[in-house]
Amino acid sequence: MTKVDFGGFRTAARALPADQRGVSAIEFVLIFPILIALLAGTVDIGQALMVSRRVNLVVSTLGDMVSQQSSWTSTNVGAIVAGTATIMQPFDSAKLKIELAVVDIASDLSAKVNWSKGYNTAALLKNTASPVAIPKEIAEVGVQLIAVRATYELDTPFSKLLAPVTGVTTYHYDKTYIMRPRNKDTVTLD
Repeated sequence: MTKVDFGGFRTAARALPADQRGVSAIEFVLIFPILIALLAGTVDIGQALMVSRRVNLVVSTLGDMVSQQSSWTSTNVGAIVAGTATIMQPFDSAKLKIELAVVDIASDLSAKVNWSKGYNTAALLKNTASPVAIPKEIAEVGVQLIAVRATYELDTPFSKLLAPVTGVTTYHYDKTYIMRPRNKDTVTLD
């Protein structure tokens, strides 16, 4: 019977804790996936927040601009709507949908569309419901309100990669804005 000598193994086992060769490579291999996840999350959240701010800016700018005049032409409103869509650059404005509506407030404080303009979507029909829920506290009979709604869908470079963690492959934005006319109680479209 042959006797097995474990002396070399014991010596190597005792020397292992003191051996520092390759430790940084092993640590890097363990940390690398965490670094990639942090990078992906930072890029993803950064783009998502930037788009959210821009969609907010689209609805507030459009509502503010339309409220400043009491009479508009269809051409001018179309140009303003298209112009505010450029706020989304460098993001794809083809994914942006805008509904601009001037709504009448009835005696029961319900809001019905007087006139409307759409961007990448059809304009709302006259006497249909407002695209934005109008709170009763700001509704006043005989005073029109400008209601703007914008939606946007964002696919980031890492959104599909992070889907198992976030549960989301596409970020959906739906922003609204309500403005009262500044010069008169109505805003007409010629």
